[in-house]
Amino acid sequence: MEKNTTPVEQPEDVVSKARAHKNTITGIAVAFLVLLAGFVVWNWISQRNSAAADEKVALADMEPNDSIALALYQEAAQAGYPAGNRAKAEAGIRLYRQGKYAEAAEYLNDCDLNDNIAEAGVKTLEGDCYVNLEQYDRALECYSAAVRKADGNPQLVPFILVKEAHIYRAQQNYSAEADAYRTIVEQYPQYNAGGVDIRALYERARAQAAAN
Repeated sequence: MEKNTTPVEQPEDVVSKARAHKNTITGIAVAFLVLLAGFVVWNWISQRNSAAADEKVALADMEPNDSIALALYQEAAQAGYPAGNRAKAEAGIRLYRQGKYAEAAEYLNDCDLNDNIAEAGVKTLEGDCYVNLEQYDRALECYSAAVRKADGNPQLVPFILVKEAHIYRAQQNYSAEADAYRTIVEQYPQYNAGGVDIRALYERARAQAAAN
């Protein structure tokens, strides 16, 4: 019979391993409980802070005084929750109306509404802020981002493209102006520009681009 050469595990070794294993399990369990407790606390704080932001936004929505409403929106904007992001958009709109374009652009640039059409609108207004600040390249960047966000919306995309075309014309970039109008003519022929003949504007820009 072949002799068994496998070392025999002594009782004290078994006990030591069991203790070590027990300590490992205990350590994992403690770590899990710490993480769980941390998540519960974070979730409670998050919900509490979010509720506070919701309350401030609700108060601002009902406030008839624009100055007070703006202050409430600005306070809620610091929360960073969905309500806080909407508050940033609302603050940006009101600051724009007051002619505070630089401040408005900061709020509008920093908000995330988690809705493409709403974000396209916000980016468009941010672009308008830069137009008023005569920062036309930044305005064009915002308008381009707005077009991407709008994702082919038949009313919003051509509306933004017209804004782009106005800037290109002011810069005497008639080729880019023509491209913006051509996109409207070819892809959004049903767009109602309030009585403005987009095709005529396109032909004018194209002729000027060819002449330069």
